[in-house]
Amino acid sequence: MNKMLTRGGIEFLAVLLGISGSLWLDDRSTYALDRKYEIEAYERLSNALLQDIEGLKVDAKKNDRMISVLEKMINGMGDISNDSLINYIDITQSYSDMETHTSDYETLKNTGRLYNVTDIDMLESIIDMYDNKYREIEDWKSEDKRAIWLQDEFFIKNYSMRVAPNWTTIKDIKKDRERLINDSTYQNYLIFLFKVKSRMNEEWGKLRAEMIQLNADITLRLEELVKK
Repeated sequence: MNKMLTRGGIEFLAVLLGISGSLWLDDRSTYALDRKYEIEAYERLSNALLQDIEGLKVDAKKNDRMISVLEKMINGMGDISNDSLINYIDITQSYSDMETHTSDYETLKNTGRLYNVTDIDMLESIIDMYDNKYREIEDWKSEDKRAIWLQDEFFIKNYSMRVAPNWTTIKDIKKDRERLINDSTYQNYLIFLFKVKSRMNEEWGKLRAEMIQLNADITLRLEELVKK
């Protein structure tokens, strides 16, 4: 009888150990898969951020050039040569065409793999960046485009235009030069566009700095995970 109980106890213990071992292996496997997905999420987000950081830098340089041209036109259009004025009018009709790289974030969020990020503060920073702060890019692009379109509409109604490398410019600068220089409405459009471009660069500069910091935090966390 005791032998039977002993044998039964051993068999029960073996089953219990087998179940425990199986659960331990399952936990280990789940943990490893979660960390793999976390690493992949960080890598994809970092790559996307780097592209947008560079995109903002390129667009800021374009805006700086236009701001410089706008300053010259606002403060001394009469001193600008005809050839330069033709070119400047064309340049000042270019709006930002930067495209953000948010598809990786949206895919990670929709598949649930974004939530494999275990650092809650990091997760909140990522969500805040893409769901809130990235809206500033689209908001300023819309304002920039609106300012350009208002100017386009003004030119179409008041001056003869011709095709130019970027967009359009005055068709007969010799005939329309003095009228354009003394056109207070056009001066108002130039000032409005100058303010939009300047504020746009200021706000994008702040956002770019935050993006650089977030990417640095992601890179550091990624290095820590890879070492484990």
